[in-house]
Amino acid sequence: MNVEEVVGNPDNVKKLTAEAVEEYLGKVLEVFKKEKTLLELNGRIAFVGDTHGDFETTKAVIKRFFGVDHLVFLGDYIDREPVKWGAVYNIVYLLFLKQLYPKKIVLLKGNHESNHVIPCFPHEFEEELTRRYGSNRLHKRFVEVFSAMPLMVLGNNVFAAHAGILKGADRDTLRVIGKNDPVILKSIVWSDPVVSQVFRGVGDSFDGEELKKFLDDVDAKVFVRGHTPDLSGFSIYGNRCLTILSSRLYRGTGNGGVLVAVAEKNMFSVDELVVEDFSSGRWRRYLVAKKP
Repeated sequence: MNVEEVVGNPDNVKKLTAEAVEEYLGKVLEVFKKEKTLLELNGRIAFVGDTHGDFETTKAVIKRFFGVDHLVFLGDYIDREPVKWGAVYNIVYLLFLKQLYPKKIVLLKGNHESNHVIPCFPHEFEEELTRRYGSNRLHKRFVEVFSAMPLMVLGNNVFAAHAGILKGADRDTLRVIGKNDPVILKSIVWSDPVVSQVFRGVGDSFDGEELKKFLDDVDAKVFVRGHTPDLSGFSIYGNRCLTILSSRLYRGTGNGGVLVAVAEKNMFSVDELVVEDFSSGRWRRYLVAKKP
């Protein structure tokens, strides 16, 4: 089965053998190796939060937003899947899309894709691979792919990453940092805003002043992120930071919703992002709530 057959009919991913998946992992790994840690983008950009194995929602996102110039997923494609084997199908489908549309589809690394560096919980992905394919031999190949994923995006005055910021860094610094440095990962894929009630014991929490300074230093105005359920759907820190989650698993957390945010042009506040919600099974405009 070729890439086009899977992309044209996403459910074909369920028919793939371990051998076929392994072959395609090798191909998409080469795509990721060519990408830098920071991707600088132009054009219409849609941002997708944590999908966590919600394959059905991922298919709906692709159908709805494929017309943008760049479709940026903010990480956490695996674990916590709402249905059996959802994480496997979710990540394999996205990797097929990445291979076929390497510039349009942007897959950033989340903390669950960084488990090989900093362990996270729950982490069922290796076990799920074993249940689906009869062995965990694919896990090593997935780790190679996850290791090569980028961490951050800058485009339309938006800085986007899975979780946090790198305090004290400017744009030039972000261009040259590594993809798997534990110190960098703790900041970028593990951190939460200080206003969150989530406590993880890892990461570098940030307040509004720290975010403003970072955005000024990297020449951005808005931070779009995932990772933190109790802040999903909220704009915080003076309309500078929006958290979105895009899995049905979290549709009742935070301000609710299964969310995607679109930056049509240069953004100067969260209010200018177009946010849509799929929690009802139909895409609807979404009203972002505000916290101080």
